[in-house]
Formats: sequence, structure tokens, C-alpha cells
Amino acid sequence: MEYLPLLIILAILYFLVIIPARRRKKATELASSLRDKLAEKRRTVLVVTSPKIEGKKILQTLGAVTGTSSTQVMSQDEFDLAEKEAMLAIIEEAESLGANAIVGLQQNTGTYEQQGSK
Repeated sequence: MEYLPLLIILAILYFLVIIPARRRKKATELASSLRDKLAEKRRTVLVVTSPKIEGKKILQTLGAVTGTSSTQVMSQDEFDLAEKEAMLAIIEEAESLGANAIVGLQQNTGTYEQQGSK
């Protein structure tokens, strides 16, 4: 029984420090690999937020594309990962339609709450 308070403190430490640190590390590593993949995709598919591309003519509209992420966001690192996953899904869907550009991109993101401050 004398070790119970110590075990409780260790359990709290594990859930409040160790697990979030592991999640952030994993999210950072995955986001890094997605960054390279996105850079490669953006060489073949131009992505702009405006409704037209200066100096270019849109010959055909293929339709809307969407992308989502299933990453549970609990930190800024996980938010960045989710954003990259969704963008990759959008570009890959556009490619599957035969698109060479995405115009008028709009991003809708959820929010996350983080205790404490940065």
C-alpha cells in the first residue's frame, strides 16, 4: 500500500507526458514523409485558391474533389499531419480524374483544444 501514491503519480505522468510525446513524435515523422510526397505531387498538379490561374485558360472542369484525414488531432503536430493527409487525398483524387490543376481550393478544418500554453 505504501507504493500506491507512487504508482498513481507514475500513471499520471505516463498519460500526461509520455503518451502525448509519442503521439507528437509519430505525427512529426509521418508529416515529414508526406511533405516529400506532396512536393512530388505538386510538380504535376498545380493547386491554387483563386478561381483562375493567371495566364492560363481552363479548358475543362472535371468536378469537385475532396479529401479528409482520420487522424485524431490533439496537438499542433497532429493538426499539421491531418492537413497534409487531406491535401494528399485531394490531389490524388484530382489526378484520378485526369486533372493537372486544382483551382478554387477551400480548406475547412476542425479545431483542437490543447490545455496549457505554447
